[in-house]
Amino acid sequence: MFIFDLLRQSAEAHPDKPAGIFSLANASLPFGELWRRSNRVAAALHARGIGPGDRVAILSDNAPEAVVCFWGILEAGAQTVDMPTLAGRDVLQAILDEAAPRAIVIDPKQLAKHGGPSNPGHGGGLSLPELVITWGEGEATAAAQGRAVALLAAIEADESSPVPDPAVTADDVAMIVYTSGTTGRPNGVMLSHENFVSNLRASNELMKLTADHSILMVVPLYYIHGRMQQLMHAMTGGTVVFSAGFTFPAKVHRELCESGVRGFSGVPYHFSQLLDRSKLAQDPPKQLEYVLITGGALSPSGLERLRSALPGVGIHLAYGQTEAAPRITWIGPDELFVKRGSVGRALPNVTLEILGPNEEPVGPNVVGEVAAGGPNIMKGYVSGDERELGKIDDAGRLRTGDLGRIDEDGHLYLVGRSSEMIKSAGERIFPQEIEDVLHRFEGVQEVAVIGLPDETLGERVVAYIIPKDGVQLDRSALKQHCLAAMPFVRVPKEFVLVDELPQTASGKVSRSKLKAQLLEATRQQE
Repeated sequence: MFIFDLLRQSAEAHPDKPAGIFSLANASLPFGELWRRSNRVAAALHARGIGPGDRVAILSDNAPEAVVCFWGILEAGAQTVDMPTLAGRDVLQAILDEAAPRAIVIDPKQLAKHGGPSNPGHGGGLSLPELVITWGEGEATAAAQGRAVALLAAIEADESSPVPDPAVTADDVAMIVYTSGTTGRPNGVMLSHENFVSNLRASNELMKLTADHSILMVVPLYYIHGRMQQLMHAMTGGTVVFSAGFTFPAKVHRELCESGVRGFSGVPYHFSQLLDRSKLAQDPPKQLEYVLITGGALSPSGLERLRSALPGVGIHLAYGQTEAAPRITWIGPDELFVKRGSVGRALPNVTLEILGPNEEPVGPNVVGEVAAGGPNIMKGYVSGDERELGKIDDAGRLRTGDLGRIDEDGHLYLVGRSSEMIKSAGERIFPQEIEDVLHRFEGVQEVAVIGLPDETLGERVVAYIIPKDGVQLDRSALKQHCLAAMPFVRVPKEFVLVDELPQTASGKVSRSKLKAQLLEATRQQE
């Protein structure tokens, strides 16, 4: 089965049922209409010679037009390339340069922001592909760059015969999702039709969602979390209600109550914010049947608060990575508070192993690196360096970079990260980037940035700094220096001034030793 078959089947079974409801656009998109409109996009791409083996980038906020184009790209046999709308120009240009899409779907706001004349190395707009697909009044900006512009309205008005199913196989790449890798640069994860469909089916063997289910989506579609929700409900015939955004948790709580959705999925940060900054506990959504926590584990106290706030609502937890399309394990409400601290058992068709120092699987309750295998594991990175980076080993296993143990019942317990990447408020943050910024601040001699456990954020970013001799560093100035150079989520929450930092044998500052020392000191104080 192909990913586009999921939409085709739901369009045939539920043509008048909303596939998506868009709060900001005040629009509803039925399955039948979505299928017809996406067919037109597929035909337009086919007419321009874009099909199997080609890539089409998507740079858009959650919008009905972007959803139509997403499905049309897949129906043409081409590969979607999701691009993060909040990323800076350099990151976006790096994605375009590496993925080399033949076309880009870009919303008017992003086109106005990035569609000006390109001046590589000196800012300016992005160097866009030759074909730009947009809507609204964005064509003038793209035309100024000398690009061919296709307006979605004109594409959908063309009633040419639909194209036949593309000549692709289930093993062919369907989607490329960019995610930050261990080097700090974006990694383009190549996922096939089989990767996604197998993972969707395995996940729903456990979740048991049907066409009667609906969900409120608060994450962007360029996250694998967003695509998973979208595709799951395309498979089941359920409805996705696209939130206006998570800036104000009280508004999200209101959306949960007023939309009538039966499900909600979020990262720990979303749930913490809903508990702290909305009336979720005082006024739980009456129709809500389940919530799913992904992207990290909610703290034990947070889980208890959530259970108290949502009596009768099933709490599920899933662990995974983009490279696994994305789920690896799952635990449901029947076991979540029995197997406390577990992120669940492996999904059907997914193999889970804990690898010791010799790269061989270890026994129950022995800590090692978590490795996964199965039909959901990515085809590789666009860059082709998944083996050099140690993400895929010689046995074809996904090396997660997480440390954990598996008990006698097959439940996985995560105990830490073998990499130094920080995961805060659902974002992946790399210490080196922040350290480079802080090293440019006058008076900083040495710095180490680490992530420490935080009930609200998952991990909070903390910078440990050795000042130069005789220098008095001002923490407020350090913060303002960081804010001028990076997004707020990456700015350290604390600046700790120290006299020395632990080092490796080669004399480099050791973040892992620093973190281990701090965690051990905290443990001894408990």
